[in-house]
Amino acid sequence: MPASSQSSTNSIFILILAGTGALLVLVVVLITGGFVIDAGPLHFSSHGIAAPLIAVAAASFTAFAVGGRRRVTDALMRLDAGLNRHATSIAIVAAASAAGTGVAFGTFAASAADASGYVSQSKLLAGGRVSFDEPLARLVPWPGATWAFSPLGYRPGPLPGEVVPTYPPGLPVTMAAARRVAGDWGPFLVVPLLGGIAVLGTYFLGMRLHSRHAGLIAALLLATSPIFLFQLVQPMSDVPAVAWWTLALLLAFSPEPGASIAAGTAAGFALLARPNLLPLLAPLALFVSGWPRAIGSGPSNATPLGIRRAVVRVLPFAAGLVPAGGALGLLQWRLYGNPFASGHGAFSDFFALANVWPNVRVYSAHLLRGEKASIAFALVASAVVLFTRARTRRTSEQRVGPAAAAAGVMAAALLLSYLPYVVFPDWFYLRFLLPAFPLMFVTAGALAARASSAAAPSVRGLLLLVLLTTVISVNVLIAHREQAFFLRDFEGRYRTAGRYADAMLPPEAVILAVQQSGSARYYARTVVRWDLLPIDLDTAVATLTAMHRHPVFLVEDWETADLLTRFPGSQLARLDWPPRADIGTNVRVLLFDPADRGRPGHVTTDRFR
Repeated sequence: MPASSQSSTNSIFILILAGTGALLVLVVVLITGGFVIDAGPLHFSSHGIAAPLIAVAAASFTAFAVGGRRRVTDALMRLDAGLNRHATSIAIVAAASAAGTGVAFGTFAASAADASGYVSQSKLLAGGRVSFDEPLARLVPWPGATWAFSPLGYRPGPLPGEVVPTYPPGLPVTMAAARRVAGDWGPFLVVPLLGGIAVLGTYFLGMRLHSRHAGLIAALLLATSPIFLFQLVQPMSDVPAVAWWTLALLLAFSPEPGASIAAGTAAGFALLARPNLLPLLAPLALFVSGWPRAIGSGPSNATPLGIRRAVVRVLPFAAGLVPAGGALGLLQWRLYGNPFASGHGAFSDFFALANVWPNVRVYSAHLLRGEKASIAFALVASAVVLFTRARTRRTSEQRVGPAAAAAGVMAAALLLSYLPYVVFPDWFYLRFLLPAFPLMFVTAGALAARASSAAAPSVRGLLLLVLLTTVISVNVLIAHREQAFFLRDFEGRYRTAGRYADAMLPPEAVILAVQQSGSARYYARTVVRWDLLPIDLDTAVATLTAMHRHPVFLVEDWETADLLTRFPGSQLARLDWPPRADIGTNVRVLLFDPADRGRPGHVTTDRFR
């Protein structure tokens, strides 16, 4: 091709890229109403449709005027080929963007029960301990006093005054390692990093089961899933569980030598994070054995030789599980007195067949609320495949069956774990189903990749980009509506209240709290759970004062009524004097010192908003 012709072709392709970019910006603006992207020194925003619309028209007109229809068609086909050729690079960018989102919008707070439990446990492990001792629990004359000195996320251990974590060690171990490297900020970087690994692992999983297009679509759907984004900004185990199970799946489907034992090791670490997901080992063992890649390969799969090959792969997988399983059993034996015990309590306290149907309804509603865009995308792709079956079969060599079969088995095993579990009506408990999302999105990606083969080659790439941009925009809009990008402000009250208490309270202070107990114990001082006190509140305060301790109350505004309900005859439960501190906006955290009662004119309230 002459140099001038090649230059003209490249110019037309650049125009097509510019026009495509403007078209995608137009789609985003139409769906979201506008956006702002700030990434360090880079600033990009768009709030109106006029500019991108003019850019699309100008690029299209110029491309057709300069190159004509044939060269524009060639450039559009080059766009689709470029998507396939650069799919890995795009997936890496998506993974890095997910990790960056987790850091940029992360709460960085040891909040409530889960986050404070994981972060504080990582501090124990980094110091070489699996529990902490509370001497005051052995000194107070209360029955079962250790319960009252156990903050959220903890419970009494086997020894008097010993307090042990209720959460499994998988995430805290990782956080402890990060703490040794990056200090106190380290634990809060773990979830974003593992979120990026989950996105990239989903891409390679889709590529292994179907195609680069399927993997790229799956990675983008996961990276922008509203519930994934909601959990990505919090130091909790949901996103890490996705990462570890995705790595285990990727290794389970790998034909490489040693992959099966590595899959077992990854699955073992996933179980360290969520032991209740033991049923997921069954589908993973199936995948390691060669299913569903062997679908359609005939009766030879059931021959003694085929069975022998499956066993040869499954045995190393089982061996890979042993270290994590043994460590978990020993730890649970040490903390709870039984290798099969859970820190959360007896199995019967949380699981019941009566929960199955209510959970079917609840999770269905949660999926429709949070993942409607991805569901619609998959349904449209399925409809196209169904109604253009003959055409797509001729032009697509990749089958959707293996990915769909794997996703179905994985989802069934996950539902077996959670449908009998306690019913949680809040939308964000959709997080329990996150480990099934990578394979489900791979299936959606495979359907979309196959459906795209029914379209003309010149519009495949453009059509796919427009559809994905639509889904991503709706996903981000839903995540925004569900407050995923505002949790830092909401959860920040825990960090502010804890650090204020640490700075302002004397060393002998004891903090009476419930909702704030986990964060107060992590950031500040010894805590007493007033909801677990076995004696009257006023008596407990008097006892602590007589022991030369300084009891204070750290309560959220909505807890004040609960405190008075719990102790209706208590004078202190009325909290009828000015607080020392008033922290937060949507939810206010109040610090009351009983020593201030009766002298309201002498109390100055510090306010933090």
